[in-house]
Amino acid sequence: MSSQKAFRVARYIAAGAFTVLTFSAAAHAGDVPTALRSAKITVRYSDLDLSKQSDAQVLYRRLQRASGQVCMHYRDLDSLSKKKLYDQCYQNALARAVDRIDHATVNAAYAADERVRIASR
Repeated sequence: MSSQKAFRVARYIAAGAFTVLTFSAAAHAGDVPTALRSAKITVRYSDLDLSKQSDAQVLYRRLQRASGQVCMHYRDLDSLSKKKLYDQCYQNALARAVDRIDHATVNAAYAADERVRIASR
């Protein structure tokens, strides 16, 4: 491994070790109760090397899971209006999390996710 590549990998690992990702549930402000708009989950990724596609996929799955947890208050499959709020919340939370990480391999995983609506990108 070249020293430049090793430095880049070390930088990402260090960033992950000291940086935690938090994001808010962010559907339309008028539709979301104030308490839920500030819901946060910390996703740690200091154990991952984001230069590896497999590790970026692991992080992306963690972000998906965290987005679902942040928006769980809307998870009511019997109510169409709550399902729409859940979908909006999930899509927005995931998009914001990916944007905050801003790493090419994580962005690629997000772009390849067929479950994410094109309009939300």
